[in-house]
Amino acid sequence: MAEFAPAELGAELQMSPYAAARLIGDALDLRHRLPRLWARVLTGEVKPWIGRKTADTTRCLSVEVAAAVDAKISPWAHSLSWGRLDAIVQAAVIEADPDGAATAAEAASRDQGVWLNPSNDHGIKDIHIRTEAPNAIWFDAAIDRIADDLARLGDDATKDVRRARAVGVLAQPQRALDLFTKAALTADPTPDKQPDSPPEGPAEPNETATRLALNTGTGVDPRPPATLYVHLNHDSITRDTTGVARFEGVGPITIDQARRFLSSCDVTIRPVIDLAGMPPVDSYEIPDRMREAVHLRNPVDVFPHATNTSRKRDLDHTESPTDTPTTADHPAKPGSTT
Repeated sequence: MAEFAPAELGAELQMSPYAAARLIGDALDLRHRLPRLWARVLTGEVKPWIGRKTADTTRCLSVEVAAAVDAKISPWAHSLSWGRLDAIVQAAVIEADPDGAATAAEAASRDQGVWLNPSNDHGIKDIHIRTEAPNAIWFDAAIDRIADDLARLGDDATKDVRRARAVGVLAQPQRALDLFTKAALTADPTPDKQPDSPPEGPAEPNETATRLALNTGTGVDPRPPATLYVHLNHDSITRDTTGVARFEGVGPITIDQARRFLSSCDVTIRPVIDLAGMPPVDSYEIPDRMREAVHLRNPVDVFPHATNTSRKRDLDHTESPTDTPTTADHPAKPGSTT
């Protein structure tokens, strides 16, 4: 490209030379590094911004890895949101260049930390945390548990305010343990140790509650109730160390990352669910087994152009209830739910 081509193009398109240079770079990358995606952009099947976003994401990759991404992403680039396409890109990178993916993961792990905003707003400060996904999930679960226990002990502030207060409790480990103990005793007191009167106002955990718990043999698990959903092939753990694990809410990760993330967890391995043989339900209430099956069959909201991948989303029908397929062993009644 000529040295001043971006400036000339920018003046013609009424954009800055920098923006014009990025446009030229994206077009060149699409044309020469992502030819399948480029062809679909030219025919109008894929939106140009999707092509540019892919080119920008794959710019630092080798030609071979970019070609693998091109093969993976081009068939779906017209119908998926960028968030879902980005997950496909990341998985393709891990599969095509496991060593490079491991190096990138190691570099990202060094870019962690906790920072306090230097400014104050009437005594309120912001905290920014960058850490590995399991740590963030456990931290959020611990904050939520403390906030709920504060409410159980009389704190009538909003949930957000209680979560903010929970940071101070969690910063003092013994105080957090005392809070867990006192909340457990308040929630389920034994008949012969019923408190004389209900707590008034937000209760402060203290040593008395802890000693009482120890004397009565009450055990309180300090671990927050958190679940890490990791989907992977059996061979990825037992044999293939270069496979891809999919971490719900995070995206594709390397097998080494999956091993490290799960190293301090109680791991439950579940086999693939027989979705076709799932018996129907003749009531509106959704049992856990069916909720899990629906999520595995449709991990993303089925509404057109929707992007929600949360397990808390509404479970809507993808077919008319009267046309629902059934099995020979579990015939469904007309209008039943699957």
